Amino acid sequence: MKINRTKRAQKHLAFFCNNFGFREPYQILIDGTFCFNAIKNNIQIVQQLKKYLQTEIKPLTTACCIIESEQLGNKFQTTTKLLKDFKIHQCGHEKNPIPGSKCFKSMAKKSHYIIATQDRDLQDWIRLQAGIPLIYLHQVAPILEGPSERSLKKVDKVTEKVINVSKIQEERLNFYKKKEGLIKEETKTPPKKRKVKGGPNPLSCKKKKTPKGTEEHTKNPVKNGKVEKKPRKRIKIPKHVKELLTNNSE
Repeated sequence: MKINRTKRAQKHLAFFCNNFGFREPYQILIDGTFCFNAIKNNIQIVQQLKKYLQTEIKPLTTACCIIESEQLGNKFQTTTKLLKDFKIHQCGHEKNPIPGSKCFKSMAKKSHYIIATQDRDLQDWIRLQAGIPLIYLHQVAPILEGPSERSLKKVDKVTEKVINVSKIQEERLNFYKKKEGLIKEETKTPPKKRKVKGGPNPLSCKKKKTPKGTEEHTKNPVKNGKVEKKPRKRIKIPKHVKELLTNNSE
């Protein structure tokens, strides 16, 4: 399970590196909620994160997070001490401190930061943004969440634009090459008509012979197996013709 988690984390980091310009060593903004849970579960934050991500990291925090932790009282003294061990990054709110979650939101838009937090509201906000990695603690194990839907959609749009631009550039290049005579225009040859196989030549075919005694051979109709002969038509001869015939016969 540990190997699968580290491989998945490296895959997510590679996505943010290739598409959003993240580079090693990765800058991780850590807030008071993440430190509080780490102390509660006896987790060494820096060691665990290095082991999990298999790379060099820069753990950071802001003055706003430290002030917020101090204001929560003695219960969060160890959390405040742990936050002060990290490098304090200038956030621009030193004169007028703001809540840690708002501070991280403003910081995330300025540069490439991975945000480590247990704050549910801040986590939900990160999931709606593009190009901001999120780390949280699941019991004892740190988890680098996969890219958000917004991140995936943004990458898809960029790739579509790149493909369209490359197609336009290729068309222009071919146009100028043809203009200079470097490429000959291909003449499209009409497709050859396929010969359709027809039937045999009727002139070269012999007529079918029909056996005698069938209806086709005999013109007379057949009833009960016997051929019926049609009655002959009698030709009427006029009287004067008959008289001439009889006189000639005599």
